[in-house]
Amino acid sequence: MIKAITFDLYGTLAGFTPSRYEIQSQAAAKFGLHLTEDHVLRGYFKADEFMSKQNATNPIRSMDHNEKLSFFAEYEKLILSETDPDIRLEKCLDVWRETQKIPYKLTVFDDVRHTLKILKAQGFLLVVITNMNTTGPEILDKLELTGHIDFAITSLEANAEKPDKRIFEMAFNKAKCEPDENIHVGDQILSDINGAKRVGSKYVLIDRYSLHETFDDGPRITSLFQLPELINKI
Repeated sequence: MIKAITFDLYGTLAGFTPSRYEIQSQAAAKFGLHLTEDHVLRGYFKADEFMSKQNATNPIRSMDHNEKLSFFAEYEKLILSETDPDIRLEKCLDVWRETQKIPYKLTVFDDVRHTLKILKAQGFLLVVITNMNTTGPEILDKLELTGHIDFAITSLEANAEKPDKRIFEMAFNKAKCEPDENIHVGDQILSDINGAKRVGSKYVLIDRYSLHETFDDGPRITSLFQLPELINKI
């Protein structure tokens, strides 16, 4: 019996405003690069996978300043690789630094609050598990999800990043549920799907931009609106 549903945050419940495409386009234009939305989406697909692998071995939040610069230069290179496969690493770092000057905020997607309301009415405990260097209450308050989500667990609080079992186990302990009584919903194969599998939780891949169309290792949805009906079938 499913008691709890855990959610990844970025890419699952919330995204950037302005969008990552808009931020990248504004920054890259200063260096003579003209991006397309498709190229940026596909670039981020590779870059986010790179970030998940990094967090699984040497978490970014534990790096020193120079290590972070090296990482984000490579990260930006992957974002821009669909536009210019041969772009120099130094130019990538310049673009990334420019993106850091552009104000943005996290905003929940349009399908989130309505879906959470349905799931809450069905009696599920709703939890966020996120690799963010802040606290759960701060995140929920900032996104105005307090009351929609029961609690959030962050990598700062767990001292571990997904796919590490510890961050999942901290959430399950607080939720007072076993891993097999939970479904984890996330958009990243390594950090979310593999992390859930590693700890023994059920899982659902949310693929908002249809970049995982060949995924066949479990349920896949493209909108949270599809989640309540899917969960009733699991």
